[in-house]
Amino acid sequence: MRLAVRATLIGLALILASLTARAQDLSTFLAVPPAPGAWASYRIQTSWPGRTKTERFNLAVTGSEGVEGQERVWIEAWPTDFARYKDGVMRLLLKAAPSQEEALNPFLQASALAYQEPGQEAFKLSDGALSFMHSQAKKIKVDQKKADLTPESATSTKGVTFECSRVQISTTTESNLFGRSVKVTETGVYWFSDRTPFRLVKAEIERVQEQKGKEERRRTITVTLREGEATGATSQFPKPVTREKGLLGLLFN
Repeated sequence: MRLAVRATLIGLALILASLTARAQDLSTFLAVPPAPGAWASYRIQTSWPGRTKTERFNLAVTGSEGVEGQERVWIEAWPTDFARYKDGVMRLLLKAAPSQEEALNPFLQASALAYQEPGQEAFKLSDGALSFMHSQAKKIKVDQKKADLTPESATSTKGVTFECSRVQISTTTESNLFGRSVKVTETGVYWFSDRTPFRLVKAEIERVQEQKGKEERRRTITVTLREGEATGATSQFPKPVTREKGLLGLLFN
């Protein structure tokens, strides 16, 4: 019985450890979340030896509400992976004015999370699963260093040119769950403009993932704005999410 419980906990910790990469991905866009109604789409090209993958990534701020006296906003991002689920829509209720630590690790402060895989019924995390996610997020260490570069223009995939500030950013995320350490380092140059809702216009990033006992993984990632507006966002969740999943549901249902 003890072995079964430990195996279940390890499984849960490992699937939620994927939050390390998701947190790093989302923090690029959510340092200062825009007001409700904002939306944007990006082209993301990921390259490694012998292969390049191009994807479209979407973000929307679909509403707001007060939680314990603080304004929070509903952020939707897709396609995203979560736990053992793939290519779905993730919906997070996040602080409208997060601290630097909370901005770097959105799952640390998310007061609600819903998810829907393509063609499947949406679900939301139970209070217990949400609490477990918070406890695992606290074990993730994030260190970020920034250096301003000379301003430079950047162009969206639609041909719109933005005058941008340019920043070199190095982010290291480390987690150690049940003796399984993972370190992800991203170093890149980022182009930002206040003329687009999530501020990011372009980024050129080198990502290195190190895990004990596994071969080092290197990726080159280029992020380019497609389009975005401050109004007009629509939710990918047209109905209230009533189905709830706890810890075991994340593993077996």
